[in-house]
Amino acid sequence: YILSLGLIAYSFFGGQIGAELLPLFVFMFIASHAIGQGSVIWVFIAEVFPNEIRAYGQSLGCFTHWILAAVIANIFPFFANEFGPGSIFSFFAVMMILQLIWVATKMPETKGKSLEEIQQDLIKTHG
Repeated sequence: YILSLGLIAYSFFGGQIGAELLPLFVFMFIASHAIGQGSVIWVFIAEVFPNEIRAYGQSLGCFTHWILAAVIANIFPFFANEFGPGSIFSFFAVMMILQLIWVATKMPETKGKSLEEIQQDLIKTHG
């Protein structure tokens, strides 16, 4: 998905990518993001909160996610006009790289662990 964003940005900077391929790159980004990094937040929200505050935490996490998604969608046209679409798609590509690094290095592994084990690990790490 990062490659798709990079190719979209490259084309807006004058790269020799046919305009007929841009929708393909957008669809590739959407599909790969949905099955990759885009799903990380939902797994994290579902598993990170202790049982006693899980409903509150998930509600807050979902609310924050959708509010910020709406803000980004609404300010995109302004920034695209102000800085150009190449700069915006480059920014998104860099942010996706940073998210991937953060997920790989900072987020706790939850596979095969009970919610209680995850909670104990987080308490040990951040307590």
